[in-house]
Amino acid sequence: MTVSKLAAIAAVLSVPGALASPYFAGQYRANAQQLLTAYDYVVVGGGAAGLTVANRLSEDSDVTVLVIEAGVLDANEDIVTIPGLAGGAIGTKYDWNLTYTVSESLGGRNVSLPQGKVVGGSTKLNRMVFDRGSKSDYDRWATLGNKGWSWDTLLPYFKKNEKFTPPSDAIVAEYNVTFDATAHGTSGNMHSTYSPFFWPTTKNIVAAIKELNIGISNDQANGNAIGGYFCPHNQDPVSVTRSSAREAYYNKVTTRKNLHLITGRQVTRIITKKTSSAVKVTGVEFAASEKAARETVSVKKEAILAAGAIHTPQILQLSGIGDSATLSSIKVSKVVDLPGVGQNFHDHVLLAVVNVISAPLTGNNLTSNATFAAEARAQYDNQKTGPLSSPTGDFLAFLPLSIYSKESTSIHAKAVDQDGATFLPAGTPAEVIKGYKSQQKVLNDKLSSKDSAALEFIWADGVFVLGLQHPYSRGSVKASSASVFDAPIADAGFLRNPLDVTLLAEGVRFARTIAATSAIAPLQPFEVVPGVNVTSDADLEQFIRSSASTLFHPAGSCKMGKREEGGVVDGQLKVYGVQGLRVVDASVIPLLPASHTMTTVYAIAERAADIIKGVCK
Repeated sequence: MTVSKLAAIAAVLSVPGALASPYFAGQYRANAQQLLTAYDYVVVGGGAAGLTVANRLSEDSDVTVLVIEAGVLDANEDIVTIPGLAGGAIGTKYDWNLTYTVSESLGGRNVSLPQGKVVGGSTKLNRMVFDRGSKSDYDRWATLGNKGWSWDTLLPYFKKNEKFTPPSDAIVAEYNVTFDATAHGTSGNMHSTYSPFFWPTTKNIVAAIKELNIGISNDQANGNAIGGYFCPHNQDPVSVTRSSAREAYYNKVTTRKNLHLITGRQVTRIITKKTSSAVKVTGVEFAASEKAARETVSVKKEAILAAGAIHTPQILQLSGIGDSATLSSIKVSKVVDLPGVGQNFHDHVLLAVVNVISAPLTGNNLTSNATFAAEARAQYDNQKTGPLSSPTGDFLAFLPLSIYSKESTSIHAKAVDQDGATFLPAGTPAEVIKGYKSQQKVLNDKLSSKDSAALEFIWADGVFVLGLQHPYSRGSVKASSASVFDAPIADAGFLRNPLDVTLLAEGVRFARTIAATSAIAPLQPFEVVPGVNVTSDADLEQFIRSSASTLFHPAGSCKMGKREEGGVVDGQLKVYGVQGLRVVDASVIPLLPASHTMTTVYAIAERAADIIKGVCK
């Protein structure tokens, strides 16, 4: 919701794709070094996952690494650096400008999905929320059979990624922000800290949560991301600018002669060779455009897919790796029959309950008051504080169903009685159905648990942004043709399972409970969306289906899991049936955590690098 306010910012300066080096004092320096004919590792995608893995693998000077990125290097514009302008790159050349396909469960609507098409990926576009899920969220991955993937094994990698700076004394004194130093990393590549400025109505929402006897977590980072908590952001505490994957994992290592980056190129397919005993990756093909000549580079050890939850399954399918029916529909010859590719696709569902409030200082001042906006910019430029120093979202609440709904027992009973597989997309392969049934059992077991958050509540000056964290619905990603330059058909399956509507309807009711607290009363809230007259189950369902959207966290389309249950990669992130091919991005996530996904992707990629190096199993 808050992101869209900035989506109309003018398009940024064009920078042609090239062999790339970082931004220096107002100019780009073209790297004259040509590509090698072969690399030990070719990484497809230069976002959070791809740059992390490339950085870590190239620490060994004897290893050669190439990163192929479809986007370009940003030019350090305000919209990708200043926290208060976060989201401003949406809709620009740095965005793939993707759209989920039209969905009957959304009343025939389609939904736009911003995704980064730039070095740094979506870490250049997002609202910079730097949080982790609860211990329960990651332990369920192991419960599904993914040995070695749990909270205890991921925590060291969350910390390895992070360079944490505590909140300022002033913020601690004013808001009583607490943190657990033992849960944070201090020598990682990614800066994380708290905003030096919180919008004033943050005090109201904190007080409201306390008034409702909901606990405030000491620190979300220690596995207890339940209740309310103050949230850090990925920003440099000194320059007070965004710390993206590019700043953290690429700019610092451009002098490495064994690490190359090429931009403005899309990978058209992974080249494989069949032998009598195996299918092995031999190279990667890529091009600047549909009509441009195809280029190839040989792979000595591995190709590593980090193109994200939408483009990674597309590339696999275009390479002949996927469900036979999908491959046949796009006239691509089958290399490996792997039914799970593109399945299990899901995303956090966003729903906004909007109240008009009366307050002297809100985020709207930045767009409605030119004088205020100019003063805020001067404050940021001169003091590195004020409204533009915060990307918002400084306090969040992640609530179990039993906390926000009086109907949790009956909803849990409905979930247990339901055969959720009946709501899967038509033509879902049998293996995927089997895997979904295992997932549904885990979801049901945690639905009534107090250590698993079902819904996120984000407060933005009267607006409640609700985020459904563990949706029961599933969709799919399928290549639309044999060309990577044709956008894939992505369907997140939003609200296909009616349980998701029920969980969100209870969230709307609880947003009203929060708005009715004495802590919010001084703001004189007046609900305008959906409106106080929308109260019945039927009316709430109509509202939800007509307005639900994405929280920008697509995942799961190449899930880690058993092959016979629709898994695409094993616990080592190796693609089943192919030698020399791994996936390291959000597509491997079997079940979304109750969290914004950026830090989870970083942790997966950090651990993936160690797995590839052979230092962890």
